[in-house]
Amino acid sequence: MLATRPWVENHWCLILWKLAGMVALDPESESNSSKKRWCWDEVMRQLLYRYERELNGGIRPPLRLVVTQDAPAAYPMILCISNVIWSNAGLTDDGLPIESYPELEVTDGWYRLRAQVDAPLARAIRKRVIKIGRKIGVAGARLSSERKDPSEILEAYNSTKLILSGNSSHLVPWHAKLGFKPGPCISTLHSLTSDGGVIACMDLVVVKTYPVAFFEFSEGKNGQKNREGPRNSQEEARLEEQWKRRREIEASKIRSAFEKKQARYEGYIERLERRVGTHFNPDEEATIDNFYDELEDPAGAGAVLAGIRPNEAGWLARHIHQQIQKEQEHLEEEITTELKVCSFHYLLSICPPRDIRSFRILVVQDTCTRRRPANRRAQLTVWDALNLNFFEGREGGAFDIGQRFLVTNLIPTQQRAWMDNEPGSDVYMCTRRDSRWTYMSS
Repeated sequence: MLATRPWVENHWCLILWKLAGMVALDPESESNSSKKRWCWDEVMRQLLYRYERELNGGIRPPLRLVVTQDAPAAYPMILCISNVIWSNAGLTDDGLPIESYPELEVTDGWYRLRAQVDAPLARAIRKRVIKIGRKIGVAGARLSSERKDPSEILEAYNSTKLILSGNSSHLVPWHAKLGFKPGPCISTLHSLTSDGGVIACMDLVVVKTYPVAFFEFSEGKNGQKNREGPRNSQEEARLEEQWKRRREIEASKIRSAFEKKQARYEGYIERLERRVGTHFNPDEEATIDNFYDELEDPAGAGAVLAGIRPNEAGWLARHIHQQIQKEQEHLEEEITTELKVCSFHYLLSICPPRDIRSFRILVVQDTCTRRRPANRRAQLTVWDALNLNFFEGREGGAFDIGQRFLVTNLIPTQQRAWMDNEPGSDVYMCTRRDSRWTYMSS
């Protein structure tokens, strides 16, 4: 028998809750014995169905896949609210009141899991917009667990939570099927709030575009990152050219120093070979590491070369020749490293790589809306715009007015500047490094 007592108890109560809802929706059918649902036979039939499907068939429900980390928690899902749990109100040590805060228990019809909510969802719960029995569509959720390793869902109720964001959640009709949702879970501008967290997906059309601009980031003396800009394309091109010239000058200095060192060591080789003459015996090994280190100082090199024995001179000449070849092969890597190395006189790198991020501002609006007018527009900051490539043969970051895109993982910005939903209202968003753009033909 594969069914355990916790498994039976979990499904027993969910089956009863489901059947009670069906009876409340259609109570007249209960008088017909062939359609009667609130009975022992129907409960056992549904329990057997779950046993055959999950335990015998190996088909795991969505929340079980998420908790065992065999499916991402960010997948679009439709869940039902099975409970609302309120934290205890009280007072802080300073005597300030602690307001009771809600937490959801959600179900995919098979299992239950606790869900942590943000401020917009908490407001909806307090207004009873979200309550027990309502269904919500969620996307971009995260899994928070006190355990490092994946666990089975019946063991994870007290240690694992889904973290939901208001901007990636919405109410769905009562008849929506629970579980993973095919296709993206699209948010509209009307439904967004400035404190609602990550926006999992939006269907947007470009209304207006601004030119590409650039920020440059540098590390200050205290390890803090400084930001310079914004700069337009002409200013950035001029600064990039100045940096390239400066880098080439510094690289030439390093190459020149290497060539001087190489010429000096080649002179040492000639002197050592003259000292060896015909007395070199390659079968007789010699320790020459200390000699090579002493050659670093040109002032003392003459004494080293004058006092070395013939066989040691032969081995030292070989070693110098090998070292010169190695340094020649890795010269460009050495130059790159040297340019990054801190110069203690200035406490700055000689010529570090530039940390540049391109961006551009787009004015966008919803491609379509469901029930409410599209009063809002959004100013969307697109980071790393030059790295985007939507069309073959076109430059990255090319946007045209009227183009339609499916965009994922946006975040609200300038929260205090967000307007309400009156006509002409503006809101502000930006992309993240994991944002993805998909061009949609209109």
